[in-house]
Amino acid sequence: MRVLVLTDDRVGPVMAGSALRAWELSRILLEADHEVVLCGAPGSSHPEGHGPPVVSKARWRGVEAVVGAPWSLPPRAFIGDHLLVVDGATPLLAELSACPPSPAISRRSRTAASRLPLVAARADVVFAAGEAQIGWWAGQLHRRPDVPIVDVPFGIPEIDPPAEHDDIDGVPSGWSVILWWGGVWPWLDLDTLLAARARLGSATVSLVVPTAPRPGSSASTFSSTDLLDAARRHGLQPPAVVPFEHWTPYAQRYRILNRASLIAVLHHPGPEADLSFRTRALDGLWAGVPLLVSEGGAVASFARVGGWGAVVPIHEVDATAAAMELLLGHREQERCRRALSAHREAWRWSIVGQPLAELLSTPPLVRRLSVVPAAFEAASILMGRRKPQGGQS
Repeated sequence: MRVLVLTDDRVGPVMAGSALRAWELSRILLEADHEVVLCGAPGSSHPEGHGPPVVSKARWRGVEAVVGAPWSLPPRAFIGDHLLVVDGATPLLAELSACPPSPAISRRSRTAASRLPLVAARADVVFAAGEAQIGWWAGQLHRRPDVPIVDVPFGIPEIDPPAEHDDIDGVPSGWSVILWWGGVWPWLDLDTLLAARARLGSATVSLVVPTAPRPGSSASTFSSTDLLDAARRHGLQPPAVVPFEHWTPYAQRYRILNRASLIAVLHHPGPEADLSFRTRALDGLWAGVPLLVSEGGAVASFARVGGWGAVVPIHEVDATAAAMELLLGHREQERCRRALSAHREAWRWSIVGQPLAELLSTPPLVRRLSVVPAAFEAASILMGRRKPQGGQS
């Protein structure tokens, strides 16, 4: 089948967010002998490693299947006879609802919400990551209960990472590293982690936080200055807190992961936390780095059941500090790394992505609704004349 995979993120050797997922799903389809083209944002290029062609402008002629997040699907994706696979694993509306109000956020929210009636009318398959997302999408598709909603979480590479690691500028030799792996967003709770690190006092532990601009962006949403200012409010200074000022190439990220003793992902309460699937935590599973995560979301459940680290109550500084201290100990490091290794195989991309390959081999036959009423509803939402029926908030 001729497949077009779409993302509005920049694809390339350095990438983040939905670009990573689009790249990995594209490779699964390629391995299943489909003819695949991945279309990314302007400036996209081919990442390191085997994969499909990467373009910045989609060619629709002859396309038999389209795969993409609803928030990045152009109107053209909802027209025609092709199979439409909507990848709903990123709860964008919930993320936007956690951002400080502004005209820009309001516009982005309306644009994202305007896709929902079109998806509800036209999608042939919807992917979700975790039970909470499956339930949310079932609500959106209540008029078409025959549309398959398939659990396709994030995965990890087929091969375990090499053992090499890089030193991190600003981290003294011999110090442990707690890695905040990814950007700092309004729905995430770095402040509790800083407060907990302050509780550890003079311990030889560096909290490392990436502060480089996201791939495809010209400026960082949380700069090194922002980090150091936040650290000072908790009485911290380098090397207890260290900015990581460049974005690691996707194929080389293991070199930083291997230097870490702990990956921390904490969040605030809210709809985003409930619907989340923390992709950055899966890199800990891949590299065998113990996790420190907040309660709430699918990954926290897997971490608790699997013994991948510690799951702490939201905003509980004392509990977070105690978990950090425990997880950095030799005994807990060994226990967590054994548990992560035991669960790793089930999370390979070839396994978690298998439903995608199977669906394209035997496409489902579902009733589609007219997109004309859906388009009018989408236009009303886009212009702010009406609210969407059931947003992620």
